[in-house]
Amino acid sequence: MPLWLGINEDLFDSGVALSDGESVLFASNEERYSRRKNEGGFPHLALESLFKYTGIAPQDIDYICMSGLMTPPPPVRLLPFSHQWLYNARREKEESFLRKILDDVTFYLPVSHTSDTSLMRKWSQPFLPMLTRRVLPKALKKKPICYVEHHLGHAAAAWKLSGFDDALILSVDGMGDGLSLLVMRSSPGRPLERLWEVSSRDSLGLFFQVLTEVFGFVSCRDEGKITGLAAGGSADNVDFPFPFEYVNEELRFTGKFGFGKRGIDWAKKHLGERYAKEDLAAWAQDNLEKYVVQIARRFLKETGLTKLAITGGVAANVKLNQRLHAIDEVEELFVLPNMGDGGLGLGAICAQDDVSLRRATDVFWGESFTDDEIEAVLKKAELPYKRVDSIEEEMAALLAKSYLVARFTGRMEWGPRALGNRSILAQTTDSQVVQRLNTLLQRSDFMPFAPAVLAEDLDLYCLQTQSGRHAAEFMTVCFDCTDKMKDENPAIVHVDGTARAQAVRAENNPSFHKVLQAFKNITGSGVLLNTSFNVHEEPIVRTPEEAVSAFKRGRLDYLAIGPFLMEGLPLQEGLS
Repeated sequence: MPLWLGINEDLFDSGVALSDGESVLFASNEERYSRRKNEGGFPHLALESLFKYTGIAPQDIDYICMSGLMTPPPPVRLLPFSHQWLYNARREKEESFLRKILDDVTFYLPVSHTSDTSLMRKWSQPFLPMLTRRVLPKALKKKPICYVEHHLGHAAAAWKLSGFDDALILSVDGMGDGLSLLVMRSSPGRPLERLWEVSSRDSLGLFFQVLTEVFGFVSCRDEGKITGLAAGGSADNVDFPFPFEYVNEELRFTGKFGFGKRGIDWAKKHLGERYAKEDLAAWAQDNLEKYVVQIARRFLKETGLTKLAITGGVAANVKLNQRLHAIDEVEELFVLPNMGDGGLGLGAICAQDDVSLRRATDVFWGESFTDDEIEAVLKKAELPYKRVDSIEEEMAALLAKSYLVARFTGRMEWGPRALGNRSILAQTTDSQVVQRLNTLLQRSDFMPFAPAVLAEDLDLYCLQTQSGRHAAEFMTVCFDCTDKMKDENPAIVHVDGTARAQAVRAENNPSFHKVLQAFKNITGSGVLLNTSFNVHEEPIVRTPEEAVSAFKRGRLDYLAIGPFLMEGLPLQEGLS
């Protein structure tokens, strides 16, 4: 069967994917190798790991699928080192000349807002293969290359992994190839049909980026913190008109301040200095939900479709996703697990119809490590460890005693959510565990933790789950909590009474399911706190070395790594 290589070299969260024309063989993102969150640029390290892990030689690749026609812009592809400048400038807290130039280029020059009919795009496309071949490994330079529009890649990946024959698909993000929102329809045996689009000049996602920096966070990374803050505020306390309107079936940005640094400076003065952060966050969150739900409902009614798939960076907003799966017309919601630009390597392949339409059961598509490789690392760690015959039952016993247990096993998850293979687990019965974890991991105290729940018990703890159960397998949607959840598991219930629950099925992740079942046998509850295994500001761990390092730095109690159990330092020693 032919081998398809997908590559996303976007400004943020670049990555790779490999398919044999039916199944996903490998998918990962550059951040896991560079150790910088949302790393952009050509994913050299991820590509090298793909070949090393799968054993496939570069010369065996048949086709290369690249994400983006004008994203990243051709000048950036021409000067690959500029990716690092742009990445660094975007994360600078202070003003700089480079940051100002970047903002003007990104938000105000035509290159970022081209359409499929623009001359700039038509003139640029013939030169894209030449630009890409300059950075490809030698064995790939002569392979056939195709290019996929940014939002089409988002939408195609969501469609193929949803398993939906007939579905409405929404791709919503900051900007990509001149768009910020694309509505498409899937039908059996037919290519995706474009129904509606919104320009990048009218971007809800870019407005969230502005507010992210007004709050002192990092844009293109911390937008989720707005959602966390929103639960503690009230939109009614903000009397400023929301700078968008949805009239005559058009979504338009009505603000006078624009995006980027100009918008940030304006918003700091007119919004940040006038309103409490929590209220401003609630105002933004409520309006985002209102407009996206209106758009989704309009096309669900017009098409008669009942299946909805959503993707793009805005789809990381789990409260928005809760509102979408609650729409009366939605029978089932699917959220692409790697919804941001990190999913575009796979999306580029899916847009060429070279991944089968199949309901995703898991996204464990990164590397795994042998027991011998793991033990070699443990021997160097200078901490006590032992091999355990039933590591899942041992973990459950420790968790029942209120220990914090990090877990590293099997293949790495694809996407921003830790789904049990690279996770930190804890009991959920005592809210003090939240304070301890926030301190150890240097997290913001207003950000909620998520629960992993036995899928068969989900309805005991969450309300109205039916349309969101598949999405919940990937921790991409919120539910209102039952009284049982609130009473028994306060550590993972947010202040608004919701939880971003992960439904763990025995068929999809038997080992993690076994941990939860063993914990339930001891305590009566099949619910555990599940947060990503990393330290503050770093990506999820990838290797045994990174797992041991994060375990030590996080001063956790135990590390369950493969079949081995490692003990942490005594608390007073770890703090010294």
